[in-house]
Amino acid sequence: MPTSSSSDTTGTTVRPVHRLSLWRVVGWLALAAVLALSFVGHLTPQMQVQWANFMSMCGF
Repeated sequence: MPTSSSSDTTGTTVRPVHRLSLWRVVGWLALAAVLALSFVGHLTPQMQVQWANFMSMCGF
């Protein structure tokens, strides 16, 4: 049975398969939720970014 440090006949190292951790899945779901909310924000006039205000906050 191959281990993580064994080599096959071609000389390449066999690596174990990494599963997605729970925190990685939670992170991707959180990112998807934030991106979805920001997309919906562009559809409503109340939440649209006022670029003049944004630029003034950045010091421009």
